[in-house]
Amino acid sequence: MLGGSSATNFMIYMRGNRKDFDRWANISGDSRWSYSNVKRYFKKMENYHGIYKNDTKWHGKNGPLTVESVNFAPGLKEVFEAVNEWGYKILDLNAEQEEGFSTLDATQNRGRRASSYSAYIEPILGRPNLSILRYSHVTKIHFDSELKARGVYFARNGITFYVPVKKEVIVSGGTINSAQLMLSGIGPSEHLKSVGIQPLVDLPVGRNLADHSMTVVGPLTSPMGLMGIGVTSTSSSPGWPNLLHLIDSIGIFDGFGPIIDGMFGSGSHYTNLLQNFSGHDAHFVLLTLGKPKSRGFIELQDDNPFSKPIIDPNYYSDEENQDMQDMIEGYELIVNLYEKSKALGKKLGARLIEVPSCTKYGVKTRAYYECAIRTPILHLFHPVGTCHMGKIGNPNAVVDSQLRVIGTKGLRVIDASVMPEITNANTNAPTIMIGEVGSDLIKQSYSHSYNKNM
Repeated sequence: MLGGSSATNFMIYMRGNRKDFDRWANISGDSRWSYSNVKRYFKKMENYHGIYKNDTKWHGKNGPLTVESVNFAPGLKEVFEAVNEWGYKILDLNAEQEEGFSTLDATQNRGRRASSYSAYIEPILGRPNLSILRYSHVTKIHFDSELKARGVYFARNGITFYVPVKKEVIVSGGTINSAQLMLSGIGPSEHLKSVGIQPLVDLPVGRNLADHSMTVVGPLTSPMGLMGIGVTSTSSSPGWPNLLHLIDSIGIFDGFGPIIDGMFGSGSHYTNLLQNFSGHDAHFVLLTLGKPKSRGFIELQDDNPFSKPIIDPNYYSDEENQDMQDMIEGYELIVNLYEKSKALGKKLGARLIEVPSCTKYGVKTRAYYECAIRTPILHLFHPVGTCHMGKIGNPNAVVDSQLRVIGTKGLRVIDASVMPEITNANTNAPTIMIGEVGSDLIKQSYSHSYNKNM
């Protein structure tokens, strides 16, 4: 399909925290990535029709991407009452984000999915300077002796083609596929040599892989029932929310467990956990580690462009074990929120559904929570960071602040892989923002030639 992950995701629209983007600006040495600057790009891309539509300071109305607030939210009123009891605000998390909860904003247009394809590409399919070749697999970027990108090889229907480049090659393959710059000789030299590829530029491509690991507090969850969202801080991150809470309401039906096991590759865990709840309404929270310290990596299996890469997310591997401690704090918060609040605990009788294999540690102990988080380890499909943006000379950097691949000419990466750190938010909106900034960077690079031809 066209539109990448935005054509299959949960449609959650979240920007992130001001400090996320100010941190990008600090790492890259470029203030264009600060929140005070990227805020205008978020507004530019929005056609906002959500519950905060009158707040024009923070939201745009004339952009290509339609954003709406969900309008079917059974039980959300009680959730908001409960979070108020615990001292959290109800506020717009896409404005000046702070700890709190909100109705979910989604990339939808009158209930229909709004993807990057439907927003940006579909309206301009008739342009004479645009060609889209579906079913095409890029295999290699061709460089000249000065390491300038001169063209791209790709395979289509079993035939290899070559396209020469006049100005630049833009790689937008996403965090997993953009890391396969390694196939063209851009990456860690020793690793490239080990798979038979001649290194051209020694860069840490494929390193710095970050993702949002998560667990389910309750029987389970489904993307179709998402209705509310919240961000909170643990004791290790005061003033900078590092946990994300996706609140869901759904009826459990026969066969639901196997569907979720198939989605997450979790064996028969949810099939067994849910077998006694078929026919019941349920409420769940996807507790997500928003600012993980753990980092994974992507490597090549071999020099074959059609081989699947090796992906090791390395969840909960940080030396201080802070990621797990933060998740345990979040688990305790959600259990207390539901069981001890008047709105949910006393009024509705909300209770934690136990994970049978973890009860040996004693229910609601820290050991129990860690077991539940690891049984099984899930994630939100938010990989970022494998083409880390940074200052030239930074040993972690693959691209500079203008998204140009360091050590080459005529080559940029513009997608989620350039994020030096993950945002405490679903990554769709920040990724589209990167595309908006990247398009301006390209136009600015050739503004003289454009003006000359006008």
